[in-house]
Amino acid sequence: MKSAFSIIFSLLILISPFAQESKNARIDSAIKKTDRSVFLPEQLKNFADVDISIPLQDGGRIPSQADLELILQNITIKENARVLIIGNNAGYCAAVFSRIFSSVYLVETSHSQESYSNIFTPDNIRNVNVYYGNSYDYFRTAGPFDVIFIQGGIRTLSSLFIDMLKPDSELLAPMLNQDGIQQLVKYKKSGSGTTISIVGNTFFRTLY
Repeated sequence: MKSAFSIIFSLLILISPFAQESKNARIDSAIKKTDRSVFLPEQLKNFADVDISIPLQDGGRIPSQADLELILQNITIKENARVLIIGNNAGYCAAVFSRIFSSVYLVETSHSQESYSNIFTPDNIRNVNVYYGNSYDYFRTAGPFDVIFIQGGIRTLSSLFIDMLKPDSELLAPMLNQDGIQQLVKYKKSGSGTTISIVGNTFFRTLY
């Protein structure tokens, strides 16, 4: 007769592929349903459906669909999760995240993107709160957060960000290595400390 442990273990093996398939479907749906063209200037709207990172006049970039898929695949999706996004031209990212997570807070460092006020509205995308500026801890009182994503290359990770995370939460950030190459680094915070892993390569404008 099987023990309770072996039965639970067998169920977890059966459930795991379905859970991953469900996560993949949610990510795919969120990306497909988000119109990237509304975050692009008129002369670049024709490139909205091309899966490339699109450079903008202010030096920022709108991430590709593949970039966001990589990021979201490395985030644990929880019900009622609070997400903080900090970056340059990060509105498209916030819009995609808003289809998966219940509350999204965006610190947008590019003032050229203040047109977001026409996008993140109660009649359109209501669960994204936006602040324009460089005060990365502006939404500290809305935390702690389940997920923090920094959309921009950074050289060091400030403890400021780790302090805004809940226990058992995650932070993803493109870190610049000694050769200037961006590696997407995942920080997982738990009761026993923080684990760090490299999950891929990215190409964003340097944030600091």
